[in-house]
Amino acid sequence: MSDTVFVEEGKGMRRNPLAFAVALSLVLAACSGGAPTGGTAVTAAPTPEPTTAADISLGGPVQVTIWHNQTGALAKGFDEMVADFNKTSGKGITVKAEFQGNYTQIYQKMLGAIQAGNLPEGVVAVENQVADYAKAGIVVEVDPYISSKKNGLSKDSLADIYQPYIDANKYPQYGNKILSFPFIKSLEVNIVNLDLLKELGFSAPPKTMEEFEKMAKAAKKTGPDGKVTRWGWAGMGTEAFLGHVMSRGGQILNADGTVAWGGPEGIETLKLLERCYAEQFCYRPTGFDWQDRFGEGNLLFATGTSTGRPFIQAAIKKPGGINWAIFGMPSAGTGKSQTIQFGGVIAITKSTDQKQLAVWEFLKWFTDTAQTAKWSITSSYMPVRKSALDDAALKSHWGSKDIQGRQAFDLVPTSVAGPSIRGWQEVRDAIFEAITKVQTAKAKPEDALKDATTKANNVLKENK
Repeated sequence: MSDTVFVEEGKGMRRNPLAFAVALSLVLAACSGGAPTGGTAVTAAPTPEPTTAADISLGGPVQVTIWHNQTGALAKGFDEMVADFNKTSGKGITVKAEFQGNYTQIYQKMLGAIQAGNLPEGVVAVENQVADYAKAGIVVEVDPYISSKKNGLSKDSLADIYQPYIDANKYPQYGNKILSFPFIKSLEVNIVNLDLLKELGFSAPPKTMEEFEKMAKAAKKTGPDGKVTRWGWAGMGTEAFLGHVMSRGGQILNADGTVAWGGPEGIETLKLLERCYAEQFCYRPTGFDWQDRFGEGNLLFATGTSTGRPFIQAAIKKPGGINWAIFGMPSAGTGKSQTIQFGGVIAITKSTDQKQLAVWEFLKWFTDTAQTAKWSITSSYMPVRKSALDDAALKSHWGSKDIQGRQAFDLVPTSVAGPSIRGWQEVRDAIFEAITKVQTAKAKPEDALKDATTKANNVLKENK
């Protein structure tokens, strides 16, 4: 996410609500005459008669386009995997992967593509964008493909995918249907300088909020001029806030669809942030320069996406290196540690039965054990499946070059799917505004959170 401590590739979307309302109204108007066909269908085998479009057989060569947001080495790795699928699937499918910018840029291009009736057959998005596409009526329900006896996933195969990764693709505003499928997955985690922790007299990372604050305060160090030269924590972004709320026993949403983070758990979380900056044991980053402080050995804790591991490793310049680790959210002492997971998904757009099945076949292949393990090594994203732990190449990679990758993966069972609802980005904006007000001492935690709660609930009401 753009406002987390670590950088998440392409993550973050700032949207003007009025501009979006106008754009979406145009989209809905464009869709009123029926969903775009996306091309000429290839006739499937006539027998046996399929029960649903998910149960057909591919009748011949079919090409589909998937819009994605991967860049640099990740784009190269993704292209190589797509090429491998095209060569080995044996189903006559050709996937054409097209880079279309970050999430926001893809979203904007999708609005234009809907109006023009020229959609890609698959598109990478964040969940709240998929919810918008669902309102426009251009995404395919994935449940029938998952449960198809002919083309779906077995019970054991589905159970092998971590439940939060499936839950993230269920859309409560649309009958809790699965309208997308996992693509790139991360979760909010903490990192710790184990060498500094030991130097301060602590034997292990904190398990409670009380221990976390005690250790962070102990790490503060000042120079002869009284200026702080070493810090305990680099503060929090939106996902860290939600992780702290849940680990204090709170929730993200209430049963009635209003936000649940505006209560005592949210206030206590912002009070920790207030103390952190007032007592100067928090580092105030400029961009991502906190990574430099960590790499120098002058930062004990940081919080952010698990995908930030390569950036952390690259920033370590201290002679002899730094022994560091990933650990979970501290709890309030009575509850369990919980965090939030996030990352891009792929939605299948309405085209032809043949093309829709072709995209599903690719998603099924890409998230299978061998491929999800390979993609994790290439990208540092989390594997989708539990069985990836049995992959020899991933075992070797995590056992030597990326020990912290396994540490992050072990925290996946503590993760909760973020809400897949329209308006969620504006809710995130409201949370981030509250965090900013507190860390800049422009508002007390209670007032900042009350204002954020009101704004968030108004957005959710407008987007029901």
